[in-house]
Amino acid sequence: MRRKTTSLLLIGLLFLISCVNLQPASAVSRGEMAEVIIKTLDLPRWTGQDRFSDVPTDHPFFSAIETARAYGIIFPGEKFHPDLEATRIEALHFAFKAMGWSHEAEIAQFLAPQENEDIPPFMLPSLSLGALCSPLAPQPFINFPRQNLEREDLAELANWLYSCRRSMIWDQTFYGEHTSLRIHREKVGTPPISWAIFITETPDATAAQKIEAELSQKGLSAFIINSETTYTVYTGPYSNFVKAWEIFETLPTELGAKIVPHSQQKSEALFWAALQTEGIQKTPTIITAPSLGQPLLPLKHMTDKTRAEAAINGGFFSSRKPIGTLIVRGIPLSPSYAQRSAMGWTEEGATFWGNGEFRALLRDEYRIAPITDLNSVPPENGLGLFSSIAGQFFKPLPLDSVLYLFGNDSISEAGSLIRSQRAVPDNSLLLAARGIGIDMIKSFISEGKTISMEIEWRDPSMDGSSYALQGGPMLLKDGQLQTRNEGFSQKLREEKHPRTIVGTDGQKVWWIVIDGRNPWHSGGATLLEAARLANDLGLSTVLNLDGGGSSELVWKGQIINAIPGGRERPLPYGIFFAPSTTGGEGSPVS
Repeated sequence: MRRKTTSLLLIGLLFLISCVNLQPASAVSRGEMAEVIIKTLDLPRWTGQDRFSDVPTDHPFFSAIETARAYGIIFPGEKFHPDLEATRIEALHFAFKAMGWSHEAEIAQFLAPQENEDIPPFMLPSLSLGALCSPLAPQPFINFPRQNLEREDLAELANWLYSCRRSMIWDQTFYGEHTSLRIHREKVGTPPISWAIFITETPDATAAQKIEAELSQKGLSAFIINSETTYTVYTGPYSNFVKAWEIFETLPTELGAKIVPHSQQKSEALFWAALQTEGIQKTPTIITAPSLGQPLLPLKHMTDKTRAEAAINGGFFSSRKPIGTLIVRGIPLSPSYAQRSAMGWTEEGATFWGNGEFRALLRDEYRIAPITDLNSVPPENGLGLFSSIAGQFFKPLPLDSVLYLFGNDSISEAGSLIRSQRAVPDNSLLLAARGIGIDMIKSFISEGKTISMEIEWRDPSMDGSSYALQGGPMLLKDGQLQTRNEGFSQKLREEKHPRTIVGTDGQKVWWIVIDGRNPWHSGGATLLEAARLANDLGLSTVLNLDGGGSSELVWKGQIINAIPGGRERPLPYGIFFAPSTTGGEGSPVS
């Protein structure tokens, strides 16, 4: 019955193609190719007042060409020449763009490159993807891509597009030396109904408002979107890609502006990528931007500098500082935030999941001294701990503070040079004591006992963590769906956004990025949808990490996901797999 239905469908498609044919019997024009692809995919036609085609309005394929230009399938300024004969690779390239699979094509070319000197380099990614996705692109398009598109080819392409509309997927795992990368994309996307130009983002509302005002003074329609931790400035929205591109071309290149989808209409398209690790020697490390010389750095830059095989973003941050627990090789860099959930691990491969609240303290045989502040000025009678991993310099300290160096299980007074330069020595920890804190440190020194720094966890399930980061909320724990919101807003939890999550199936640890904010590429996920995805993958315990514009995954030097806004967000730290340099992490504390 299915074979008979397919035959009838093919006959119908051949009839459709014969109705729009202007070329000789065996030739298919570019315009006809565009008409059949857009009609088969049922893309909404452009009906606006703007006109941007290089063909007259009475051309038989004017509607299809206008639609393709309005969506950016045909790039602005490009002469399409609709009456020239089309080739198979041109048709395949046009089809993937029309389905919203351009990003996947670029990643496919990186992961499984195709080489063909007869094909323009910008079309090779479509050839790579056509051989990987399911259903596979028609074989003549893969085996003989440079040949002209003929009647039978067009019918076969249309038949393939109908199959893609029903079910289209690319799910494949690629293996590195220390990590594996799993790529997943499903469904044909929905074209955006409006576009905007991403200008910049900042944690400073006043700075964002100033930029918005400057753009408005230049006659541009600017607006700000507040995503709770950042303020993102855009111009627009614009009803078609061409208009956005025309405005984009007038902006200074140093702005680094990007054209992005603005509409958030319903879309079934979903893209996610996952790093998988298993066993000893494959556990990740945390590397901070300050240890590489800057307070914030793009993840790709940090990956290149450390020559890591892979990297992914971590927990939340505000301005230049992490929000919540951050521990690197036993050194606490950031205090815990309330009782939000966290993940910890050891260099031997053990993982820990639970409440991220902790306190750090100094201990010898007889006494303890709580550390009240991490990488910040301690209060009166307090004790602050500074590490070069969190920053090479510290702010001016009150005159009543005394500085000490801590290392090799002992404490000694720091020289005046350290105070005058306000520099934290590399591979050392610096203690800043005030009031009672000074008395406690002096008592440690006078006894001459072995001194250790310890982490005391509120949740015993986190005991033993050498590395830890706080995110939240916990989505799954031991196979059970978690319902505590951990102080996160309903908007963050229940709206679709890009997400980064980490979880375990009991053997492997999965670090997953889910793309969002682009109905053509990937609509994103609510936290409940992210939990369901993780559960479907067999994960039993899953923690949510920072998402939105921070969500990013790098593998073998390539950014794998599509970052919303098209531009990397500088981060205070990242999670790195098999770096060849630790970036000055320092030595473990006993």
